[in-house]
Amino acid sequence: MDSPNSSVTPPSCARGCGFFGSAENRNMCSKCYTDYLKQEIIAKTNSAPEPSPASNSLSNKIATCINIKEAAAEEEETAKTVPVAKNRCESCNKKVGVTGFACRCGKVLCGTHRYPKEHCCTFDFKRADRDLLVKQNPLVKGNKMDNRL
Repeated sequence: MDSPNSSVTPPSCARGCGFFGSAENRNMCSKCYTDYLKQEIIAKTNSAPEPSPASNSLSNKIATCINIKEAAAEEEETAKTVPVAKNRCESCNKKVGVTGFACRCGKVLCGTHRYPKEHCCTFDFKRADRDLLVKQNPLVKGNKMDNRL
């Protein structure tokens, strides 16, 4: 029996990706295991002409599980990439820290390059302001009356 202080390292992934595997996933990491399941489903669908509804439900469940895992993984990746703070000017690469200016084109700039002409801004200010005016000031027309008496 192992003592609580002894450390047992889990086996590495059977596909050799460098991550740790688990016995539940055939000694593969979670990513390699989902790839393995995808390949297995594709092989079964290509080799079998038309599976029965009972066996098809199992493959549907596995495919649904894989799709849910992929969607969760994509959400985690986008969540990881979104909060990256920009702390350098995108024109001269100078550190700006808290004093950086955020342009409407999405760039963070230093005091020298904060003006649109200084950093070759691609944002169409006229179009954005016109759209804002149209949205804020809808056209108001009265009902036309029939002048026949």
